[in-house]
Amino acid sequence: MEDKIENFKIETPYNRINVCNHKGRLEFRSGDNALQSVLNLANPHHLELKNLEYLMAVLLFIPDPERILMLGTAAGSLLHFLKHHYPRSDITTVDIDAALIEQLLRKEILPPAQPGLRYVYDDAAHFISDSDRSYDLVLVDIFNASRSPAWLLEKESINNLHRLLTRHGALAYNLLINSEHDFKRFYRNLRLVFDEQTLCLPVKGFENTIAYGIHTPGPVRDMSKNINYASSLSEKLGIDLMRVLSVIYNTNPTGHGVI
Repeated sequence: MEDKIENFKIETPYNRINVCNHKGRLEFRSGDNALQSVLNLANPHHLELKNLEYLMAVLLFIPDPERILMLGTAAGSLLHFLKHHYPRSDITTVDIDAALIEQLLRKEILPPAQPGLRYVYDDAAHFISDSDRSYDLVLVDIFNASRSPAWLLEKESINNLHRLLTRHGALAYNLLINSEHDFKRFYRNLRLVFDEQTLCLPVKGFENTIAYGIHTPGPVRDMSKNINYASSLSEKLGIDLMRVLSVIYNTNPTGHGVI
């Protein structure tokens, strides 16, 4: 696939993106040259960006997910990752930008729709308010002008997302919020909805903040058990979850959330 894809631009009603094939790494940049997504064409299931590694560290706290909802598709890095490591999972990905997704499908950058993978072209707010399906894992990776949309931070949206989770499911956000007041308000609501079973962690070198909401606490695990599990899951997923676990413990008070 590396040799097939040359530099190109995508312009849709929702996005203006420059795509550059840089030595087999497909970089998606916005009009202001901000890096939005990266796909390793030789190894598309490898997560190239640290913020996505942090997002997927939510897997430390739930059983292997069988039903997954992705809000936001981007270049498909998360999608390739999940299809590779959880091939038996049923994945639904929701994106309002049908023109973008169709172009990426035609260029074979995204995997085609198939049993266990469906693309839904819809506004994420509408989808989560109307959906009657349930999911073991919900990943929120959507942005408006390089920021998390305001509606996403509201308690109503958090309640809608919580409603979609199975009993042992989890919600993970990749957030860009430029107001400390707005983040504190969001996180206060997240803790209320999830009965304080939450975590949040900054991503060093990025503006992103990652937040998790766990529907029902799993079996009690101490730090030693978490370290052992992070080590084994790191080997399975090709992510340094030990590093992420260290950030989690360093930025979240023990006993005031999932840990």
